[in-house]
Amino acid sequence: MDEYMRIAKLLEEGKIDPEEAGRLLEALDEGGRTPAAAPATGRLRARLERAELEVRAREGLNAPVVEVDGGLGLRLEAADGGWRLTGTSRPRFLGAFGLLRSRKSAVLLLPTGMGLELRLGQGEVRVEGPLSALKVQLGQGRLSFAAAEALDVQLGQGEVQGSVRIAGGRHRVQLGMGRVKLELAEGSDVQLQLSTSLGELRVGGGLQHRGGGPAQRFEGRLGEGRGELKVSVGMGEVEVEAP
Repeated sequence: MDEYMRIAKLLEEGKIDPEEAGRLLEALDEGGRTPAAAPATGRLRARLERAELEVRAREGLNAPVVEVDGGLGLRLEAADGGWRLTGTSRPRFLGAFGLLRSRKSAVLLLPTGMGLELRLGQGEVRVEGPLSALKVQLGQGRLSFAAAEALDVQLGQGEVQGSVRIAGGRHRVQLGMGRVKLELAEGSDVQLQLSTSLGELRVGGGLQHRGGGPAQRFEGRLGEGRGELKVSVGMGEVEVEAP
């Protein structure tokens, strides 16, 4: 069984929690490979346990801003030539069944062109506006983003959806169980390697492929293939729309 699929199954069966899933995903990281570096505008590193986070890229900002805290106790501080975001709230158990409290919502404003590195145990992340680089490690939940030029996503169980323009460097999306839907923006110059151990795989636009069942794979190229995008799903769907 694919290791990402194994993590997703353990999460689904309740044998590990989202935070443990996140740590397992980190352990599987292939030597710390990261997407293309963010430009000089800097990056924001964030680590949260449980949240619904809306990130809005805004022109004219010189630094990130917490617009809505949502009770997460968020704090921004300058660190390592960029910024770090931390939350002070902790999960609480409610009632005889030990149910976790509901996720809290927050809104974060980032300067356009800043990179985001986020580790989140469980929740939803929505990115509005363009970011230079997006690196997300999510145990369970959903990630959606409007536009990015560097991508490194690891997700135990859930969904990834967004638009990316790749013209160089190495990029990846790894998902244990769920769905990946990506749109390659105009100007992408990329070698694609897509796979699902059990599920459906579809490629539209300039590159055509459709298949379902076990061990679906696709390789193709846009332009000269200067960049590399690998998308792998243990069990679920991969859908890529090419120009």
